[in-house]
Formats: sequence, C-alpha cells, structure tokens
Amino acid sequence: MTITATIDEHEAVTLTYTRMNTTSNLGVPDAAAFADDLKSTFNPDQGDIYRDAYNVLVQPDGVTVEVHPHSFPIPWQHIASVVDQLNA
Repeated sequence: MTITATIDEHEAVTLTYTRMNTTSNLGVPDAAAFADDLKSTFNPDQGDIYRDAYNVLVQPDGVTVEVHPHSFPIPWQHIASVVDQLNA
C-alpha cells in the first residue's frame, strides 16, 4: 500500500491511495492547513477536526479525511509521510 500527496498550483492536495491494482484519489483544498491538521492528530488529546472544506476524523487505526461526499482513510503509519510530502 502506498499513499502519495501532491499539491497543485492552487494549493489543493490530491491524495492517492494505491494497493495492488486499486487506486483511489481524493482532492483536498488548502494544503498548508491540511498538513497542520494531519500532524496535530499525533497529539493523543486531538479529536476530530472540522473545516469548511474538509474534515479529519480520528479513528483507532488512523484518520479518515472527508471531502463531502467522499472519504479517504490514512492509517497511522502513513500520516507522517503524507505530512512530509505536503511540507516538501
């Protein structure tokens, strides 16, 4: 399983999840805020994060990013690499 995060010229994020022959994409606006929100989920007291354009829901196995009406899971072991990709 691989998760990649890319930022376009409008500062929007595209998350891509690839597992075997399956690929899923989710567009998330506001890359800078999104990276900070993802990083904050490492704080054990951090609850769900609700923004106008997206939500980050803390789950036992990671987070679920929601951009209505779609969602995208990011397991705990991949969050740091996604944040690093967004901050690069």
